[in-house]
Amino acid sequence: MARLFAAGGKRIRPALVLLAARCGVYELPRLMPAAMAVELTHAATLVHDDVIDNSPTRRGSPTIAAEFGDEPAIVIGDFYFAKAYEQAARTGVPEVVDILARAVMAICAGEVRQQAIRHRYSTGVEEYMGRIEAKTATLLAACCDIGALLGNLPREQRTALEAYGRELGLAFQIADDVLDYTATEDEVGKPIGHDLTEGFATLPLMLSRIELEDGKRLDAKESRNVATAVRDSDGPRLALEEARKHADAARLHLQSIGASSASDYLDSLADYVVSRKL
Repeated sequence: MARLFAAGGKRIRPALVLLAARCGVYELPRLMPAAMAVELTHAATLVHDDVIDNSPTRRGSPTIAAEFGDEPAIVIGDFYFAKAYEQAARTGVPEVVDILARAVMAICAGEVRQQAIRHRYSTGVEEYMGRIEAKTATLLAACCDIGALLGNLPREQRTALEAYGRELGLAFQIADDVLDYTATEDEVGKPIGHDLTEGFATLPLMLSRIELEDGKRLDAKESRNVATAVRDSDGPRLALEEARKHADAARLHLQSIGASSASDYLDSLADYVVSRKL
């Protein structure tokens, strides 16, 4: 288990649990299992995603699937999920397990929908937004909800933090999809244009007005050529503008939380997810 975590990562999800709770009653011994649970859940989804997408690398290192095979990777991902629920149960609050389980179910449903539109490049922005809400924003919203729950925040503030996490997740994923076109392979730790090779259209491609034939399977060279064309278009810039709108929307939900160092950090995080380079 140490290998994936040693490879790095931003640890945004456990940070959201801790920061949301810090807006209320901050009891670290009860929060740490929850913070570990959400990061383990995220790790499990990455391991399984790499199997589904045939990804050769992640964070600059071979994926578990590439090194050991799909079958061991699936079992390891399952182990991560089990470990996550074990940690969630250690909070002593059954609702934490419920929130996490519902988030994982939404992620799985999003993956099924994504597989259904593989190589269908003409899908619109509405479909894309629903896809990234399920696959990314749902878990970030759950992190904030879990933190607020364990921090004993009132229902109104808990709802606001959950909404903040959802908007933050949308901004995060859009910016991540922009980096898939604008960053180097060394920076992102995976091949540029990998989403295209796997047959998925993301917002930068949609806004570039570059049209691809539905059903066409792109090889690595074709994907790189399309990625270059997208990078040279207005698509990445327009997509980042959309990411900033969601980051601003996330920030608005913090107004009902009240001023504190934790809410200041959450506000800064909304800027970070859009402006980050990695």
